[in-house]
Amino acid sequence: MKYVYVLTSTDKDLYYEQCLMSVFSLRHYMTNAEIVILTDNKTVATFTGKREEIKKYVSEIVSVDFPENASNVERSRVLKTTIPEHITGDFLFIDCDTIICDSLSDIEQYDYPIAAVLDGHVMLSEHKHRDYFLKREKKMHYTGTAKQGFHINSGVILYRDCEKARAFFKKWNELWEYSFRVKHDHHDQGAFNEAFYNCGFGDTQLSGVWNCQISQGGLEFLENAKIIHYFSSEAAGKNYISYYKLADRSLQQRIKEAGEIPLDIQKMILNPKFQFTKVHLLNDKRIIPILQSPLIFTLAEMKMKCPLVFNFLEEIVGGTRGLVKKVITRKKSR
Repeated sequence: MKYVYVLTSTDKDLYYEQCLMSVFSLRHYMTNAEIVILTDNKTVATFTGKREEIKKYVSEIVSVDFPENASNVERSRVLKTTIPEHITGDFLFIDCDTIICDSLSDIEQYDYPIAAVLDGHVMLSEHKHRDYFLKREKKMHYTGTAKQGFHINSGVILYRDCEKARAFFKKWNELWEYSFRVKHDHHDQGAFNEAFYNCGFGDTQLSGVWNCQISQGGLEFLENAKIIHYFSSEAAGKNYISYYKLADRSLQQRIKEAGEIPLDIQKMILNPKFQFTKVHLLNDKRIIPILQSPLIFTLAEMKMKCPLVFNFLEEIVGGTRGLVKKVITRKKSR
């Protein structure tokens, strides 16, 4: 079994540093693992100086040439959807924004051609991004997610080298090329789920321990997690307060500046299930369903940019809520 990462990066981003953290943790638990980085010609040319530490932890770096004008997003998605064209044999694909918590050798027990983990660890009906998924996939004329009733996360993928698995990747690449070239949508996960449905992989789901999405319901699987997936795209938001210390961009910036992982950060990586910042949890059934509502984000923007308007509206709503409570109390007392 090979362990494969797809990495496209420049010295302006933190993808290299995230990948370095992940391969460091994987090598710690699996000293003899065959770890492969699949990358592009531009990225591999940067693996010098402060960006060559990663060579200590990987077994092989496979570079693919792209046209000069191809963006990093395009390079990344093409590589991810064509891994079997460049890597032979069985593999476990792992996103860069992950931390390995244990040996991954148990993955050998699964003989599925293709397998992955539910996005958000829930069925579609319970997913907070349900409407977003369906709206985006409707634009692509995809129906897989709706018909399956679930959405798969493509951050960790088990691949067995067989005809059915190769056909899946071929279909995934075709669908992604269509969404990118025709519909101008660069996301790969919608195409992944459409291919997953078209190729009939509905019952080949891995336990959440293999892709513990800690900001999306993954705490249920944290105790026995093999791989923690912290979603670097979330941490990139300018208003985002990192819930997971290893996702903090300032920490990753320290790695960039040092050209290696400082000892204190190494200790954090090797104790990954306890790296949480102080957070405020909501457990109110009335509020949780509307957390992703555009209204919530509108109010947040208003509070930041138009605080006087926000305060005025808050006073009105507060007064109205108080009046409603009084009416309800009177009715109950009758």
